[in-house]
Amino acid sequence: MFPEMNLPLHIFEERYKNLISDCLKANKKFGIVLARENDVYAKVGTIVEIIDIENLEEGMMNIFTEGRKRFEIINFITEEPYHIAEIKSYEDTDVKVDNELSLSLKQIKRLASKALKIFDLISEEEHSKKIRLPAKPDELLFLIATNLTCSYDEKQIILETRSIRDRAEKIMPLLDEELKKLEILLENKNTKKDVEKNGKLKIS
Repeated sequence: MFPEMNLPLHIFEERYKNLISDCLKANKKFGIVLARENDVYAKVGTIVEIIDIENLEEGMMNIFTEGRKRFEIINFITEEPYHIAEIKSYEDTDVKVDNELSLSLKQIKRLASKALKIFDLISEEEHSKKIRLPAKPDELLFLIATNLTCSYDEKQIILETRSIRDRAEKIMPLLDEELKKLEILLENKNTKKDVEKNGKLKIS
């Protein structure tokens, strides 16, 4: 989960029902962190705000959240009725954007736009018209990172970067790899269409 991004969640476990109920009653936000095996949690996460809620049967609910800012866990205070931790703010230590970085950001934006257009061709829908690539560097990079199909651990590394430059450097090769995957998918789709059109092979 990245700042400024949206995340829908289906709440069905009792501890999370309690968490969301308490947040709604007190008008508070909550934190999301990456959970690894054996209840090991990442140190850096994102504070999120509940934007909308749909109540379901048996106390279950669908909630729509939006990321606000990053935090770092100092230590856990308790695990009952849900995890509560002492945290501190986790901000970028370098927000400078020089000419070199500006060029990198423009290249990243071009690659992202190209990826969206290829995805339109694959899905045969106009997703690119529904997505506006942000002008602000941090929002742009977090949006792209959210939509990458890389591992959660790779996304966690991006979340923990503390400068726009480092974030851009980590995202660039991942985005380039993503673009290559999309190009292969499009090529396969077009090949399948050609084969079916020529009647040489019917693929169900």
